[in-house]
Amino acid sequence: MMPDQPQLPGVEPAPRPDHHLFFAVLANAEAARQADRVRDEEMALHQLAGSKVRTERFHVTLRSLGWDTEVSEPKSWLARLAAAQVDASVFPLRLDRCLSFQRPHARRPLVLCGHGAGIAGFMELYRSLHEALDLALTGGAQAPCMAPAVMPHMTLLYSSSAVPEHAVAPVCWTVREFHLLYNRRGSPGPYRVVGRWPLRNPRCM
Repeated sequence: MMPDQPQLPGVEPAPRPDHHLFFAVLANAEAARQADRVRDEEMALHQLAGSKVRTERFHVTLRSLGWDTEVSEPKSWLARLAAAQVDASVFPLRLDRCLSFQRPHARRPLVLCGHGAGIAGFMELYRSLHEALDLALTGGAQAPCMAPAVMPHMTLLYSSSAVPEHAVAPVCWTVREFHLLYNRRGSPGPYRVVGRWPLRNPRCM
């Protein structure tokens, strides 16, 4: 085994990127209870153990803005500017499948996901936000790129065990707004809400 290399005097270790901004839709109270119930059933059925995601953190990510070594106010400002341009309607969201994402380490996320009509409104919001962010980040100097394919999902648990995709009792709620959230690595509490934007009521079109 190679000996540990000594720390050079006066040389500071590189700072870790501990600060994360991301857009998401948050589960409402009833959906969080439904998701918590599904998680308990999955843990019992598949004999899963691991680190549970706190129910107040249940969300479906729309777009990560990446991890930074410090809070980036310019990035936050551009994100809020883009979010104000988003045009999408209130929509129902239905997550009725459960599976483990395969990762090359022990922390495999157990997630809820949906398909077809159950996530159609989410995908409309995702595409609108992606276009608005592209325009904001480039200053409108180029046409926005096509939004990359995504699998909308809610993480319930991190476990060393893997579960194949299967149907579960649906977790459903009506999404009326989306959020820009801040998380600091290692923070146990709720995400800090940086901004929230209501969605358009279809009856008001």
